[in-house]
Amino acid sequence: MKRGFLRAAGGLAAGLAGVVAAIIAVNFVMFGFAVGYLSRTEGGRMRVSEYAEALSQDEDGVWTMAAEKAETLHGRGCWAMLLDAGGGVVWSQDMPDSLPRAYSPAQVAAFSRWYLSDWPVKVWSVGDGLFVLAQPKGSEWKYQVEMPTEQVGFWPVWGAAMLAVNAGLLLGAAAFITHRAARRRDAARSEWIAAISHDVRTPLSMVLGYASALEDAPELSGEQRRQAGLIREKGEQLRGLIADLNLTNRLEYAMQPLKREWLSPAALVRETAANFLNEDLDGLHPLEVSISPTAEETRLLCDRQLLGRMLENLIRNSVRHNPQGCAVRVLLARRGRRLRLCVSDTGRGFSEEQLERLGRGERMQDEGGHGLGLRIVRDVARAHGGRVRFDNLPEGGGRCVIDGLHPTRRVGRKISS
Repeated sequence: MKRGFLRAAGGLAAGLAGVVAAIIAVNFVMFGFAVGYLSRTEGGRMRVSEYAEALSQDEDGVWTMAAEKAETLHGRGCWAMLLDAGGGVVWSQDMPDSLPRAYSPAQVAAFSRWYLSDWPVKVWSVGDGLFVLAQPKGSEWKYQVEMPTEQVGFWPVWGAAMLAVNAGLLLGAAAFITHRAARRRDAARSEWIAAISHDVRTPLSMVLGYASALEDAPELSGEQRRQAGLIREKGEQLRGLIADLNLTNRLEYAMQPLKREWLSPAALVRETAANFLNEDLDGLHPLEVSISPTAEETRLLCDRQLLGRMLENLIRNSVRHNPQGCAVRVLLARRGRRLRLCVSDTGRGFSEEQLERLGRGERMQDEGGHGLGLRIVRDVARAHGGRVRFDNLPEGGGRCVIDGLHPTRRVGRKISS
């Protein structure tokens, strides 16, 4: 589930990153289109140099502007003037009568960057004089923007950082929403499985009870009692399926409370092995137990019932896959401060497809079972800090190795808090 969630979250993050990149690209294209469109409109910026260069002076010192440019200025509602070195107006076109015809250096400095009596103006030097072009009132907004040179490089970096922060917030919010939705979905599924299991358990108990009674009824024929026994066996398999489904569901979503206690894993291995040997009446699956001296002295903080269930599932998995018979070996050893549990057999082993599915943590459908036994093994081992690995032995047979079971302590040592 966690890997599935991570894959879903990773795909979502990649998709959102692509969406953010596409949005940025579209914004740049639209901004470029807007700039190009506005530059071609009538209200676009006027290049004062073009009109200043259209001025010329004849031999008598009279200034004139090319007719084409003069008509353009008039048509756009602009006016212009040319000041000499002393600030006097030596040429003008459509200049309002209300404006003075001479300007001091202070006045020129005041309007050269901004406005002259609310007319937005632009200036350009022509020889020793100053060409002034005024656009209609309200046609242009002028504001001074100044920035220290040392800060010029800061703003692009700041903009990129802000973009990254916003993208991160967007991705984080999406991941949180996805995680919350996944938790709600998992909780709903867990409740549904628990409800179905509860509803099935009562009628199934009645079926098993009646089947057991019919199996022992002397008035029935042998064939009828055999059929009742088959009903009981299949009912018990169904009850085991329900129990495994509930246990897998609780372990998968950390809903199974672990009843931890310090116990001897060596004793638990021997107890489980003894129970299995008592059931193997045909002797088709001899079982060998090997426990290292350091493992004998080790105590493990674990859930006795779950750990025993894990070991039992591994042994029965070897038996189920090798009905013709095979030897089963259980090895318990201590590696550093952790335990290793290994269950192997001399049977047919796993296929390549089965090993791939087990390596990915997927359910493996096994003959005669319902495919939940090995998933329970994986989940119980994970709950106790272990890692599960399945492989085939060179000499034949399959093996399951569980490494890293902890916490442990040696016999006679105090439990560290």
